[in-house]
Amino acid sequence: MLSTVLRRLDGVKGEWPEVAKESGVPYQTLTKIACRIVADPRISTVQTLFDYFATRSESPSTPHSPAAKH
Repeated sequence: MLSTVLRRLDGVKGEWPEVAKESGVPYQTLTKIACRIVADPRISTVQTLFDYFATRSESPSTPHSPAAKH
């Protein structure tokens, strides 16, 4: 589960503030997990992020698309 969350976080790197806000995981916690500073995060945090990504499509959004929000 952690490897899936890390892969998804890598895919949406520019969107971490939005992911943090929408998932309810504090931004600082999310960045520590994504940057591999915390090697063994709480399962409840990983589960929250896993569930968040389960509600999103598998393919990450493209930051260079004309429809990208600013």
